[in-house]
Amino acid sequence: MMRKPQLQTITENQIDLWFCYDETITEPALLRCYHELLNPEEKKQQARFHFAKHRHQYLITRAMVRSVLSLYESHIAPQDWRFVKNEYGRPSIDNASLNLPLSFNLSHCEQLVVMAVSLVEEVGVDVEYLPRLGNPLEIADHFFSKSELDQLYQLSEGERTNRFFDLWTLKEAYIKACGMGLSIPLDHFSYCFDEQQQIDITFVDQRNDVSELWNFWQVKPAISQKTSLALKTSVPMQVDDISINMHEIIPQENIEKVFYPISKGQLITDE
Repeated sequence: MMRKPQLQTITENQIDLWFCYDETITEPALLRCYHELLNPEEKKQQARFHFAKHRHQYLITRAMVRSVLSLYESHIAPQDWRFVKNEYGRPSIDNASLNLPLSFNLSHCEQLVVMAVSLVEEVGVDVEYLPRLGNPLEIADHFFSKSELDQLYQLSEGERTNRFFDLWTLKEAYIKACGMGLSIPLDHFSYCFDEQQQIDITFVDQRNDVSELWNFWQVKPAISQKTSLALKTSVPMQVDDISINMHEIIPQENIEKVFYPISKGQLITDE
């Protein structure tokens, strides 16, 4: 067990990103500990997964959420956190004794779970496993806006798949930050990139959103993974005014500060 929890502080101009490599956590005693943290509903949900690897990742994810939140509110034990979902399925904290207005968002892909923690409710994160099966361009044709498709097909064939994942993770981060998921049509907002690869977002009129209130980041934990992060603030802020802290965690056992490549307000490069 983690002998000395590294209690965390967080400010309004800060987002903490937590990374957990679920497939590396296999110690039976630790997994039993995680199972004891789950509430009855979570235990039932875990049992519904058909494949063992999905049951395993769900267990790690729920233990991670509960353990991480207790690092900010140490008077609440991991097993005592309560959650509710909005009408679109986004979870939020239901504990009444919070000292901080904590908000979080989750994403997972093959081998990795990512959690964003903020004091701003409208935060969203998405991580994708780049070698995943499927035809990215076919997905883009169905879901991306016309301007995004035009930009995509102007690229060389070798660049298109990478740009698809830029767009897909950014889109997922935005709709998750809004807390409405795919009820927001993905072609109702568009990302465009200038010669410096700066990330700008525009909206159709019915979205009724303001691009100046949004900031975006990209993080690359590994060559096979790409993460995008979105945050909406109440007043316009510069991306450099918001700090991003990154940690790798084995829930209840170990925390290490990490420094993955991050690109602020522009697409990440492989340089």
